[in-house]
Amino acid sequence: MIRGRNTRRARGSMMLELIIASALSVVVITLLVSAQLSVLRNYQRTIEHNTANRSTYNALREAREIAQQAVSVSVSGTTATIILPRRDSSGRFLNPIQADTENPVQLQVNFGTGQLRLTQNGQTRTLLTNIVNTTPQGVSYTPLSVQTIAPGVVAFHIRLSVRQGQGANVQRLWFEETILLRNATQ
Repeated sequence: MIRGRNTRRARGSMMLELIIASALSVVVITLLVSAQLSVLRNYQRTIEHNTANRSTYNALREAREIAQQAVSVSVSGTTATIILPRRDSSGRFLNPIQADTENPVQLQVNFGTGQLRLTQNGQTRTLLTNIVNTTPQGVSYTPLSVQTIAPGVVAFHIRLSVRQGQGANVQRLWFEETILLRNATQ
């Protein structure tokens, strides 16, 4: 008799241990899955951040390389017209520097489509997407401007607020580029 009672108690306690172990396993697995999802979300945000940084860097680099050569830059709204120096048949600048008004380059920010576009030699290319019309703090801004810093020293400013990825609630990055025109004519 005593022996049977101990067996039933042992079986009952094993069942209780199994239920407790199962419950603990579920809790541990839930915590692990939650941690994994958090890591994956952060990884995705980092990828989107790096992509936005790299894309904007490349677009601004290309705009800077063109604008640094400019004789003049004029801005009207969200469009900059860049006048490059005239070149000879071998591609060298003519001296003294002369404006090539027949082949202007246009850099345009279109907030409606969220694009930065470059038009050169009749070809239009999109340099950057995901541009928004407010800074990360929510303030409107002017993306393109020109300023004379000193006699013969002209600076072209580009300011862009770029979304990291798609969606309304994604973070925005702020970029500013100040380009001194090397060939500015007075």
